[in-house]
Amino acid sequence: MKDSLHFIPLGGLNEIGMNCAALVCGDTTIAIDCGIGFTDEHGAELVHADFTWLQRQRSGLKAIVITHGHEDHIGALPYLLKELSVPVFAPPYAAALIEDRLREHRLTNVDLRVSPAGSQEQIGSISVERFAVHHSIADATGLILDTPVGTVVHTGDFKIESDPCEGQRFDRERLQQVAGDGVRLLLSDSTGADVEGRARIERDAETALEEWIGRSPHRVVVATFSSNAFRLRAVLRVARERGRKVCLLGMSVLKHTETARALALIPSVDDLLVAPDEVDGLPRDQVLILAGGTQGEPASALSRLGRDEHPRVHLEAGDTVIFSSRAIPGNELSVFDLVNRFERRGIEVVTRDRNPEIHASGHGSREEQRSMIRLVRPKAFVPVHGTHHHRSRHLELAAEEGIAQTQLIENGSVLEVTRDTIGVVDTVPTGRVYIDGMRALSSKVIAERRTMGSAGLVTVLLSLKAGRLRELPQVLSRGVFDGAERLRVEQKVAEHVRNRLKGRRFQPWRSPKKRQLRPRAGSWSRITGGAR
Repeated sequence: MKDSLHFIPLGGLNEIGMNCAALVCGDTTIAIDCGIGFTDEHGAELVHADFTWLQRQRSGLKAIVITHGHEDHIGALPYLLKELSVPVFAPPYAAALIEDRLREHRLTNVDLRVSPAGSQEQIGSISVERFAVHHSIADATGLILDTPVGTVVHTGDFKIESDPCEGQRFDRERLQQVAGDGVRLLLSDSTGADVEGRARIERDAETALEEWIGRSPHRVVVATFSSNAFRLRAVLRVARERGRKVCLLGMSVLKHTETARALALIPSVDDLLVAPDEVDGLPRDQVLILAGGTQGEPASALSRLGRDEHPRVHLEAGDTVIFSSRAIPGNELSVFDLVNRFERRGIEVVTRDRNPEIHASGHGSREEQRSMIRLVRPKAFVPVHGTHHHRSRHLELAAEEGIAQTQLIENGSVLEVTRDTIGVVDTVPTGRVYIDGMRALSSKVIAERRTMGSAGLVTVLLSLKAGRLRELPQVLSRGVFDGAERLRVEQKVAEHVRNRLKGRRFQPWRSPKKRQLRPRAGSWSRITGGAR
């Protein structure tokens, strides 16, 4: 219906990350963001929203619109673009990162269009204009969506800094103009809804980092979110001023530094950088290491430093590790374990918990969220991006500000917006897709991994000659028996299988699918006595 608009979140409303939503107006559907989340479930590393419903809209899906370049907003693009071909609109920094992801997945001929803040595109029946916002990544934008039922403002991830550093911009005047014309609906980032007051500004974090680096007598490691080009630039500047060489440690740090340099966000630093294998040969007070892995990811550069397993770089008692970051909800235990590893070795660790000044969040706190509501003055308000708790807290602010129409929705909700009303009218199927390496795991594989994780696994290997058992079967068990009992039971199972199969002759199972060899008579459950 052209006199109504449907907003359908597929991910990001019951978790931190996995952001993806659809906006449907008549025969036009656009996707807003396409992100991943991080996980350690089922042996997977990443997770993204189930795109089945979105793929079914392929005839009406006109574009994917990216608000900014964080992985929880762009990381799932390759998996969706493997299934359908659709233009992708992204701001410059995000576009550069997307190009890198597409190369990793060997995706070519993707229609990727760079659209900076201030640009405007007509996508079917929806006009999409970008406005700049402050965030912990360059070129972050919100969206002004001109639709047949009125103007919809989507903030993307945002904060409002009182004294932004070079390269940061917030289009307050444009939002004031839009508010003057009337805003039908505000969709606003809820991540910081539990934090009172205003978020710390980036300049404060830079000042604190400068002080900590200056007072550190030996080697310094700064661990920060690699995507924050403003923070990377500040650390590189401080290192130069303090006479320290810089080692970039970790693929993410290397990639983001290279991207920021290509877009002129960071000046040339070739004379400042040293390779990892040069670090141990330099005086300890003349080295600064920029490392990735703030969330305690096991394979990250920072975790390998914590375990003293990095092949080229080693820390010693008296060195300093600065976590200029926060623990993303769900990662607290892995971060705490990493901090402990450093501290047990006599390494000084500086964290946000005890020294809050060393990190500035990219998400606005409650007063900034309130400021956004007051600035836009929408007729209706829907909180997005965050858990149910975050969004409920954000909804309270809208009620306090007198917004008459508010709605709390979930992943899969179909929110219908008309010129006069809003409400949930339906639901669509949603879910999670787990990624192991670069491969999506099917529901069948996940079910099998759950079974193995709860019941264990027993494998019986048969050695055959001329279709007959040649020697005692080999039995391997995992997650079933302990210690010496494992060897004893495995031996008994092997003997039991041998006795049951003795004298039997095997032949290939005749099937078009070339299935494994099976015994001519009996079944595996009977042969093994129902062992599991």
